[in-house]
Amino acid sequence: MTILILSGKTILITRSKDSSAELRSLLESRKVSVICFPTIEIKDPGSWDGCDKAIWKLAEYSSVCFTSKNAVIKFVERIRVIRPQAVDTLATRTIFAVGEKTKRSLESCGFSVLATPKHASAEELTTLLQEHQIKGAKILFPKSSIAREELPKHLRSMGAEVDEIVVYQTIIPEPDNLERIRQMFLENTIDVATFFSPSSILNFTEMIGSEVLAHTAIAAIGSTTAETAQQLGLTVAILAQQATAEGLVEAIENYVQ
Repeated sequence: MTILILSGKTILITRSKDSSAELRSLLESRKVSVICFPTIEIKDPGSWDGCDKAIWKLAEYSSVCFTSKNAVIKFVERIRVIRPQAVDTLATRTIFAVGEKTKRSLESCGFSVLATPKHASAEELTTLLQEHQIKGAKILFPKSSIAREELPKHLRSMGAEVDEIVVYQTIIPEPDNLERIRQMFLENTIDVATFFSPSSILNFTEMIGSEVLAHTAIAAIGSTTAETAQQLGLTVAILAQQATAEGLVEAIENYVQ
């Protein structure tokens, strides 16, 4: 049976237990030994000034672009803290999203998403936005402190006015099982290591080094994450076709087969 393809495998998830619940459930139902090794900790930005100013003038923006679930969560949380009625204003804006998880997060907050690219990348969202009236539009882009510049750059080249606001920052957490994980890699007992963003793989290599991945299959949730791994000299063996937990599990199963 397909569900037993991964039976007995050990898979490392570079997310916390809370944020990887769906993926862990899917893997554990397939008799996988799952290890959580968070490489990212989400924190508030150093200052909320830029975000707060944007919230107070939210009605001036025609569209809002989100490229991560965390951006959705932190931006909506901040609205509810300083100006709750602006939630209604956001609901009337044209909303674009990168990735199925980002879209789901918006929908769970009660917002409708106009467009989401088939593959989770800022480049594909840019292509999709070309079908809409972007020239002259005023667009808000809530982002992380280390977000890539491709999306706002492309939007501006299409004639849009883009305001970028930092709504969260990512830092390297203090791991409590670093040496255990390192030893498992050295003993070749981890079959697959999964990564979910450029930050996750950059932080991993800073925490534990890239050399430990020499005998482990690397799985990436999307093309942007895969590109970062390749820039570090790593080979990505598994790439999810859909940036979801289900898509990643399917890709891992296809690889193992």
